[in-house]
Amino acid sequence: MAASRTIILQSHNFQVLRGWIGPCVDSVRRWTEQRGYDYRFLGDEIFDLLPDDLRLKLQDHLPIQADLARLVLLRDALSNGYDRAVWFDADLLVFAPDLLEIDSIPDSNAFGRELWVDTDVGKRLKTWRNIHNAACLFRKGDPVLPFLIHATESILNEVAPDKIAQQIVGPKFLTSLDTITRFGRINSVGALSPLVLCDIASGGGPALDALQGAVQKDKLPTPTAANLCASLHSSDTAGHMDRIVQLLLEKRRLF
Repeated sequence: MAASRTIILQSHNFQVLRGWIGPCVDSVRRWTEQRGYDYRFLGDEIFDLLPDDLRLKLQDHLPIQADLARLVLLRDALSNGYDRAVWFDADLLVFAPDLLEIDSIPDSNAFGRELWVDTDVGKRLKTWRNIHNAACLFRKGDPVLPFLIHATESILNEVAPDKIAQQIVGPKFLTSLDTITRFGRINSVGALSPLVLCDIASGGGPALDALQGAVQKDKLPTPTAANLCASLHSSDTAGHMDRIVQLLLEKRRLF
């Protein structure tokens, strides 16, 4: 596939780019240039892609608006002549740009692979296996993308305003669909939980070890990029994010 027929899409509020999100966006932009893909970054105007009634209903749920808006943006890019459109969240960091590649993905759709390390009800470390939409890829003619847009709009139109859950059309929704339809994977683009991020800041720890063990057990490629999950940060991780981003960019590896 010609590189010029691929576009990488991102969006975020421009004011937030002054913090650690900025280096994340820069890492994606540099990787895009290195690969020769087209690139487009949008601010809050991405939400103009949504129907007015849904924007009003979801005015207090911007992440959910973004779950739908990215799908519409990807669809529009494919309709405007691109053969492949890829979305990366603004808080996704490419720390091993020379190793991250998407050209070998054979599927017409693909999502990031999530190995989520957290504690269970017994306070023991556990790794959950999901997919995430911080990284998603669609090729022209893929039948899943219009279905996801239709399903997402239907769910959001039907749900009562007081019943809107955080991931109602995000990773949990996609993971449940994946058990039936089996989406493609962007295997080397993961997601780092707050426990893993704390271990990175500390130079290592049990959560980071658990993630490495899960990668090895599942015979996955070494992570080259990861969603740093800005919306989930507690006071324990928020103050360390600048350092974590710097460490990952300097080491160019997770473990």
